[in-house]
Amino acid sequence: MASSQCSDWVRTSNGGHFTSPNFPNLYPPNQECVYILEAAPRQRIELTFDEPYYIEPSFECRFDHLEVRDGPFGFSPLIDRYCGPKSPALIRSTGRFMWIKFTSDEEIEGGGFKAKYSFIPDCQFELSGADGIVRSSQVEQEEKTKPGQAVDCIWTIKATPNAKALISLVKYKGQVQKNTIF
Repeated sequence: MASSQCSDWVRTSNGGHFTSPNFPNLYPPNQECVYILEAAPRQRIELTFDEPYYIEPSFECRFDHLEVRDGPFGFSPLIDRYCGPKSPALIRSTGRFMWIKFTSDEEIEGGGFKAKYSFIPDCQFELSGADGIVRSSQVEQEEKTKPGQAVDCIWTIKATPNAKALISLVKYKGQVQKNTIF
């Protein structure tokens, strides 16, 4: 929850956006703004940044920075700290909360940022044991998405140590992305 002097914060049922204080002008010194994003149950959060983006660069982002955590608290697992002239790539939570803190020190201000967030279905499955079957029909059966809604799903296959996994595509429609790992 950001204090009113921290930034503009617009929320909708699908997501929203927020900015650093004073954006697109220089953010003021000595700021600490915390944003806690919460998706509905069975949803995750995607966070993107618009251009222009500029947070004072420093080694390990020790001075002005954005800190993003995967959960609702300042002690939730750290996703990363961001600073400098290049906006971060797409950031995704593993659950329904994301904790974000913007900090500026007493010296050197930057133009700041505009962040957009949206909510996506949480579509994850896990298989373990000697054998198993992955079916796309599991997505609708377990109500991971609404009919006709686009979704990215993750199937994690766990094998015992030193075991090998054989994956056979019996019936497949679509394209395999470059970063698909088999």
